[in-house]
Amino acid sequence: MSDLKLTVALTSVNSENMSRHDMLQWVNNTVDGQFKKIEELCSGVAYCQMMELIFPNCINLKRVKMAAKLEHECLHNLKLFQAAFIRLKLDKTVPIDRLMKGRFQDNFEFLQWFKKFFDSQGIGNLENLKSAANTVKPIKPRCFKKEPSPVAIIENASPNVVDIDELNGELQTLSIKCGSTAESRDECYAKLRNIEVLLDDVMKTNQHMEFCKRLCAVLYDQAPEGANDSNGSANARPSLSPRPELVNQCTE
Repeated sequence: MSDLKLTVALTSVNSENMSRHDMLQWVNNTVDGQFKKIEELCSGVAYCQMMELIFPNCINLKRVKMAAKLEHECLHNLKLFQAAFIRLKLDKTVPIDRLMKGRFQDNFEFLQWFKKFFDSQGIGNLENLKSAANTVKPIKPRCFKKEPSPVAIIENASPNVVDIDELNGELQTLSIKCGSTAESRDECYAKLRNIEVLLDDVMKTNQHMEFCKRLCAVLYDQAPEGANDSNGSANARPSLSPRPELVNQCTE
């Protein structure tokens, strides 16, 4: 795959010096959009549109959910965006999980990178580019005469190859989400353990006992009957392993 780190680093435009307002204005001018906040770019719509401007036919814009608001809609668009990098043999992993959270810093940092990448392609006149992208007749990715494109492009990828690339992109996305889910689970479990320790300390003072007992019942709530199969299915709801000394106090 092509090394985008060197390509992006060599661009003459330093997007890190642009304010959030300048960056947002650039996005809106590029895609004729009406984005009001950087966080709204988590929908993936603008990135799909700009990627299609740089590399015509790398994304089927008819598949892009232009009014994406829900999480699964944003995920769909960002997966199309990631699949375009894979199809073009570009070594770039889109931080889908972080972008989808809609936080300013994550989206702004990625937008700074994408601005450099966009400029590194030597796009030239934006209006001419938009006009060419809107023509009905399919066109091949541009080859610029002034300097060779730093990106190798697959011009005639077969439908099967495209499908495989998109599936690989989806697999990578699911792997990222799985890791994030496991991390969130561990964090929640650690917090519950901390609550358990605090609860134990309070009960040792014999204060607020009724409240503490009710809290114990919530902490050690078991899965509903029938939720576990005979083999201890992975679908079973996780619960804390009760601390004996705390259970004894709760049942007194």
